[in-house]
Amino acid sequence: MSTNATAWTAFKRAYYYQDRKGELVAVPPDHRLFMNSRYQVYMTEPFRTEPFGEILWLSIKRLDKQPIHDWRDIQRIKNELVGKEVEAVEIYPSESRLVDSCNQYHLWCFPEGYKLPFGYEARLVMEVLDDKGGAVQRPWDPDNRPTDLTDLSELERRTTNTE
Repeated sequence: MSTNATAWTAFKRAYYYQDRKGELVAVPPDHRLFMNSRYQVYMTEPFRTEPFGEILWLSIKRLDKQPIHDWRDIQRIKNELVGKEVEAVEIYPSESRLVDSCNQYHLWCFPEGYKLPFGYEARLVMEVLDDKGGAVQRPWDPDNRPTDLTDLSELERRTTNTE
């Protein structure tokens, strides 16, 4: 299960947000704001940069202002707001470009169809591996559980198959 106990709800567009003083601020016309039961996502209009084309920037934070880093939640936000077949990156920059001012996370999303020249080639999703010293994975939230989960025996078959 997710590290957040609040049930996930669909994202809805918001036109105002609360600033640090608790005052309502209008979202600028060239930005979009989406909120659900757990997260606030600020989305810019796409900007063009070569050689990638249009890049969309998502700025993500939890409503309770706590650190996120639940990979599945960030993947789900990207899927729901930008698309399942869009690739995105989170940057761990050089110290000279570091921005670390609050528990806020950023994704830069490429145009649909653009594939990064690195990363995995095939899909593999699992739930819980054995307890024999291997990797450990938590169960999926029931409302987001993939239908194509691979179990340990299937993984062993794939990795030992030499055909």
